[in-house]
Amino acid sequence: MRVHITDAKKQRWEVPYNLLPREQPPALNQYIVWSRKKNLVSVSEYSGSGSDLVFSYISDPFSFSVKRKSNGDTLFDSNSNEFNSLVFKDQYLEISTKLPKDASLYGLGENTQPHGIKLYPNDPSTLYTTDVSAINLNTDLYGSHPVYMDLRNEGGKPYAHGVLLLNSNGMDVFYRGTSLTYKIIGGVLDFYFFAGPTPLNVVDQYTSLIGRPAPMPYWAFGMLLFSLSYNFFAI
Repeated sequence: MRVHITDAKKQRWEVPYNLLPREQPPALNQYIVWSRKKNLVSVSEYSGSGSDLVFSYISDPFSFSVKRKSNGDTLFDSNSNEFNSLVFKDQYLEISTKLPKDASLYGLGENTQPHGIKLYPNDPSTLYTTDVSAINLNTDLYGSHPVYMDLRNEGGKPYAHGVLLLNSNGMDVFYRGTSLTYKIIGGVLDFYFFAGPTPLNVVDQYTSLIGRPAPMPYWAFGMLLFSLSYNFFAI
């Protein structure tokens, strides 16, 4: 599922479509229309055919959520009293989502964290493609991969889903245990949600969008060591 939020009046920078082929968003004159009656804000829901994901939004103040049909689990919910629902300016974007306490998040590379790829509350996550050595901890490195995988246990059964924010601008991502906040210096909010429900499914769905990794030749992995006996002679 894709959720694309941009400026209705001005064109904004996006990852070029010729570099990452994907479906173009509809023309800006195709709006989703909502109604307000008796001061009650309507909630509209949409779901693709055959998809396990349901998108819903509230018009004022704007927020949206993505849920899983099969078990009703909320994967992304920007409606929060603790944070701003949405900040959308020329050089600053901010959006947050609520998370359950038992969620386990992995990803948001490329950076060096002492725990590896698992996210821990209050660890810094900056995506700014800095050309520095990987020996430094808590440092952003060469690549920018604003995608994470969320693993949860629902009724004794594990579920996984992925969230990609397709934005090439520099950003900070703050994980606080029960929430995740994006703070970005430009571009658009172009979210992709991968339903899984297994980690392998998430990786397959993600790479089907961004492209599969190229097979590596054996010689590229370095010198091979063989368990052979050698006789050495000294003259």
